[in-house]
Amino acid sequence: MNLNLRHATPADLECVMALETAGFPPGIVEEAAVFAQRITTFPEGFLLAGSAGKPPCGYFCTEIWSGWDLSNPARFDLGHDITNWLDRHGEILYLASMTIAPQQRGTGFGRALFRAGLKQMSQSFPQLREAVLIVNKHWPQARKIYDSEGFCEVARLPAFFRPDDDLAGDAIVMSAPLRSR
Repeated sequence: MNLNLRHATPADLECVMALETAGFPPGIVEEAAVFAQRITTFPEGFLLAGSAGKPPCGYFCTEIWSGWDLSNPARFDLGHDITNWLDRHGEILYLASMTIAPQQRGTGFGRALFRAGLKQMSQSFPQLREAVLIVNKHWPQARKIYDSEGFCEVARLPAFFRPDDDLAGDAIVMSAPLRSR
């Protein structure tokens, strides 16, 4: 799959929010101000994907941390302040959010974006040794991608995801080594 990746800019915020609201249910959608902060604070960690000359149809949003553990699960909170933990010299890549346009689901685009995003971040930040993410237990397709890419469940955050019109879902914390990518 031919995937064109580029760094997001503040001018992309409207597109990012369109992808966010199409990709996640109300109550899980993050605010525009959160994405604006992520884009301006760490633009090299916010990738947009699509075909050349067309609007982006997915994003891959990351942070770099010096370390992590579950003694402070607030770092995973939706809407958290990226500046509290961002360390461009850290060894942990945190996948804060990723989504694709609904019409791309089932096409392999999500897997391609996930792989390409991990590869680009690993190449741009060669000190990275581990990737960490959370996924809602009610999102089996996303979980399937992560499992098949070598990510393993390491913990759960009970009732972390609270969509407005659905059941709360545990956040499954997953991690994988990055050295081999």
